[in-house]
Amino acid sequence: MGFHIDPRPETFKSAWQEAGVIFVVCMAQLLTQAGASQCLPMMDALAEAFPNVTNSDKVWFMSAFSLTAGAFILISGKFGDLYGLKKVLICGTIWSFIWTLITGFTSYTDSVIFFCVCRGLHGIGIAFVLPTAIGVAGTMYPNGQRKALVFSAIGGMAPIGATLGAIFSGLMTVRGHWEWVFYSNAIGVALLGVAAYFVIPSIPRHAPVEAKMDWVGSFVGVAGLLLFNVATNQAPEVGWNSAYVIVLVVVGVLLLVGFCFIERKVQWPLVPPNAMSIQIFMILLVVAFGWASFSIFLFYYWSFNMNLRGYSALKTGATYVSLAFFGVVAASIVGFFIRRVRPSFLLLAATIGFLIGIVLLSVTPVHQTFFILEFIALIILPFGMDLSFPAASLVMSDKLPKEHQGMASSLVSTMTNYATSVSLGFASTAQAKVYAHTSDLLKSYRAGLYVGIGFAGVGCLLAIALIILSYVTPHKPLEVETEQEQTEQEQTEQELTTEDIKSEENKEVV
Repeated sequence: MGFHIDPRPETFKSAWQEAGVIFVVCMAQLLTQAGASQCLPMMDALAEAFPNVTNSDKVWFMSAFSLTAGAFILISGKFGDLYGLKKVLICGTIWSFIWTLITGFTSYTDSVIFFCVCRGLHGIGIAFVLPTAIGVAGTMYPNGQRKALVFSAIGGMAPIGATLGAIFSGLMTVRGHWEWVFYSNAIGVALLGVAAYFVIPSIPRHAPVEAKMDWVGSFVGVAGLLLFNVATNQAPEVGWNSAYVIVLVVVGVLLLVGFCFIERKVQWPLVPPNAMSIQIFMILLVVAFGWASFSIFLFYYWSFNMNLRGYSALKTGATYVSLAFFGVVAASIVGFFIRRVRPSFLLLAATIGFLIGIVLLSVTPVHQTFFILEFIALIILPFGMDLSFPAASLVMSDKLPKEHQGMASSLVSTMTNYATSVSLGFASTAQAKVYAHTSDLLKSYRAGLYVGIGFAGVGCLLAIALIILSYVTPHKPLEVETEQEQTEQEQTEQELTTEDIKSEENKEVV
């Protein structure tokens, strides 16, 4: 079977413009992952920079960004569909630039709360950048191998972004200038906005003229996600039996239930009815549990190496080079197989990758060299990232019409970012409980990793169930078309076209 790439879409005036659009979309993913990981190397430096930093505050250094990014991504795609993907993307870069810059300025204050708030506000900007950028790709590329390659490249930017964010952050932290991590991020976001303005062509609105924003559903959904996430990340510090944690959990869950009810009743829901099938829901759950496990791996990887092995922030960041390298390898492989293998199988392989990676870290001895278990884990993990995100994104993009491309990417991005934030609360709870009983830091870290193993295990079971469901469902499974299916469809269309031409010729003769 040959490797055929469909021609460049006519919406691009030249190959340079197409390259520019791909650069913008990939940079959006890179900056998102860099923003999520850049606080990991500087946790100890931030604890020294601000007074009275608690363990819960350290979790918020990373979670604040993912909290707002995951919550507001839910509505950002709809904004792009209604008000223009390019316009919303550029507005998101402006917002991100401002608050990333202010986050760096917090080095002149002594408020850890202000720092975390600024991190959260930066996340809101990124929430309006990533899904609209992916929505641009989904709108401009028709279903085919070329689109699959672009989405694979987007997925490949995840480990590269996490690596660059960690290494640069480690370098600046060692030099005693952690604030420059955020100044540099602001420069990157500004360049992204400028590039988007010049290279992305005008994209016509595909949503119906009468379509409107569901403001009630937006408020209820985002509020529910925020409250539940705040509760899970505060619980390790104050306890799950704390009155305000219980209230936040109950109110958050009720709001999310209310959001589901509202979406079924309103005329123009945030989540399109096409995306409400059981298979789509299971795909999103698989992605969520896989990335929840990955988030826990990242947090304890850094804690393990810096606090138990005594690695510096820069040395720990240097070990991330293997994550970026094998991320590129994984993205290349995914680009070839994504149209040849059912996405449900790719998602199963992704969750297995997440599972193996975090299991290896959980059994790594403190005094073992890096080039054994940790190195193997960093080889396997990129396949989890680069298989899950492109496969799920491509399914959503292929199966939803152009007027919902922003929302299609929002649903996947919501799962990855929100799971990244909320999972740390559950892992930190296990860590705090074990440490309180044993005062053993290694055992407490492993307790948190066991929670991540549980998340990855659930993801594997859901992926297996998804495969079974795709074969037992009486109607055609909700999967992207394989190359063979596309070829058969093209042949059928050609036959129909030939018959139409012959019919017209016969009419002319008559």
